[in-house]
Amino acid sequence: MQISSNLLYDRSAARMGALMTTATKLQTQIATGKKISSPSENVAVAQQLAEFDRKDADAAAFKTNLDLAGSLLKQADGTMDSITEQMQRATELVNNAATDTLGASDRKVIGDQLQSVIATLVSLGNTNDLRGQPLFGSAAGTPAVIDNKDGTFTYNTAPSLSEVPIGENGLSIQPTETAARIFTSSKGDTLAMLSALATALQAGEPTGEKARAAIDSLKTASDQVSTVQASVGARGARVDLQQNLLTNAGVDRAELRSTLEDTDVTQAYTELSKTMTILSATQASFSKLSQLSLFTYLR
Repeated sequence: MQISSNLLYDRSAARMGALMTTATKLQTQIATGKKISSPSENVAVAQQLAEFDRKDADAAAFKTNLDLAGSLLKQADGTMDSITEQMQRATELVNNAATDTLGASDRKVIGDQLQSVIATLVSLGNTNDLRGQPLFGSAAGTPAVIDNKDGTFTYNTAPSLSEVPIGENGLSIQPTETAARIFTSSKGDTLAMLSALATALQAGEPTGEKARAAIDSLKTASDQVSTVQASVGARGARVDLQQNLLTNAGVDRAELRSTLEDTDVTQAYTELSKTMTILSATQASFSKLSQLSLFTYLR
């Protein structure tokens, strides 16, 4: 009988202890909003959450790079629009200068206008970016385009930023452009070509032959500007796509994290109420059983 009583007490105490542990755990989950309070409670879930933390940190770095790349490429695209407009203006002027019916004085006026276009192109080439650095310049901050004042120009040939990582598995993008790529085509230096023509027109070039000879080179130069702008636009679209993918992945990750980590408060309260009810009944039952004497039990 003594063995049976001890067994009864031990089992009842163990039962109440387990119920109290469950109740405490549920109360902690409700208070913190988290299913687990330490990695040891569920190692597998803890490892998954740690991986989510790593991916979140990577995503934050990728977002910073994407925001910078997107801003730089958007600014470059807008500046390229202005450069394209000036190239179109230069084409109009050169076509006018090539007309046989114009006199030397008319071509001199066109030469002056062409010099103004060149100055505008140099200014656009030296546009500063959102960081205060030359948009098409070098990392050292030197001008992207230098007018040597002798009909020649010096261009930056290296981007101000190297490719920046924007996603996993080595995904990266070049967020900037160079003045050399914009103003140098297969026919040579665009600004030098325009400068030589403007100087000839200002000097009173009588026949328009030099203007006619420049038309093909100017078309090639304009095509080069379009090619560079298309590249900038494609990279900008790629940045937009990657930003959307990054955002969607973050949302999916947050939802999965929530299913693993967050407490279902309604369910937890229900479980806690059920546990407390069982614990109360168990305690009451144990209290009554513990008061029974051997005499009462035999009777």
